Amino acid sequence: VRHPFSNPPLFFCIQPLGVNGSLTDTKSVCNPFYHLQSAHQAENRMLLPVILYTWACAAWAESSTSLTCKPLVGLPLSQPYPPAYFQSIRLPACSQYTCSCCNLTHVLAIHRALSAAREDPAFSRKCLAWQTRMSCRVCDPEVGVGLKPRVCRSACDQWWAACRDEYFTFEAPSLSAFDPQLLPCSAARADAQVSAAAGVAAAAAAGGALAVGPLLCSRLRDVVRDGEGLCREAGYEVSAGADGLVGDESCFDGSATYSTDFCKRAPPAAQRSGARRQAQRRGKGGTEELEPLSPAVYFVAGVVLLGLAWLTFTTRLGARADDVAAMQRLHYRQLQRRDD
Repeated sequence: VRHPFSNPPLFFCIQPLGVNGSLTDTKSVCNPFYHLQSAHQAENRMLLPVILYTWACAAWAESSTSLTCKPLVGLPLSQPYPPAYFQSIRLPACSQYTCSCCNLTHVLAIHRALSAAREDPAFSRKCLAWQTRMSCRVCDPEVGVGLKPRVCRSACDQWWAACRDEYFTFEAPSLSAFDPQLLPCSAARADAQVSAAAGVAAAAAAGGALAVGPLLCSRLRDVVRDGEGLCREAGYEVSAGADGLVGDESCFDGSATYSTDFCKRAPPAAQRSGARRQAQRRGKGGTEELEPLSPAVYFVAGVVLLGLAWLTFTTRLGARADDVAAMQRLHYRQLQRRDD
């Protein structure tokens, strides 16, 4: 029933009686906004599961179908799952990969790790070539995105055969995640440590107590017996198949043959320099280059923002309906008291 003197028009109802003479529920009969409120409350309750479901679908699609870079040994990522980029400049190492998940920080760490062997003329050039191939493995785009998660057994055997007589250290020189687990030693460093070890043995035989540091450099064939052991010491997974295939996955064989169908154009230099300045302000130093965010991250963030906006809108709409319903009930009580 419409109240004739209300402005704006006020609608109220006459409370009906039940079958046995009792009063019926006026919550749904006398409140025209009751069903609207219930609908808004149901929408609010359903919105959070929808957001979570969308987030889960986007994360699943990102991990299962998108070819994006994954963190590996020697390839830590400062941003989650960036795409592989075409290199805009010639890198000081691993330049055979024109598309890569590596940035300048990764390549400088590889260049620094190979410096001792590269500058030592007595170090085997064949071993240096294989050590460079295996160190640059993380810069292979198919390795970076997970298409070649393992190393071929044949590559491990050739690596071991080329380097079996050279000296290596199996202890990382620092706690940085960019440094590899296996580093070649120069001949001078190895000879110095062999002399130090001989001095320790002589001092022990003479009853002396000469204290020196641990023997860091060891001949490779004295530490590992085959190529599989070498790859595992370096932190690599070895392919179990004799032909280099495990199911539908291929393995890294040391060559620089790869696909670039999934590679993206590198972001503008201004964005990269801005990211480096931001890293310096945060105290990370100027050598670590930040990867841009993956497009899936922007998609998920957009879905969440839209969901929050919809939640805010429906909450305000429900609150407005509550206010109108409260005013409706207040007018209804006033009319009841006036009639009494």
